[in-house]
Amino acid sequence: MVIKEFKKNLVILKGVGCDYIDEAFIILKGDLPREVKGGDIVKEANRIISEYKTGKKRKSFAFSLPSFLIGAFTASVLSALLCILIL
Repeated sequence: MVIKEFKKNLVILKGVGCDYIDEAFIILKGDLPREVKGGDIVKEANRIISEYKTGKKRKSFAFSLPSFLIGAFTASVLSALLCILIL
């Protein structure tokens, strides 16, 4: 992967190694902390491209599974209470 341009808020990547993508444009947030360096931005760009190429993304099970279980338990309790009140 070659960094074609690196401006204040835009990174243009050429030759990302994908069959369907020739160039990738990454627009940076305007409120980046001053301690963020160009190398950090390039690492993040590489991570995004590699996730796209492999199809692997970060797993978000940390919050979704407990939330689902809590919701299912709450719904079960409320359904049981409703059945008791009706009968």
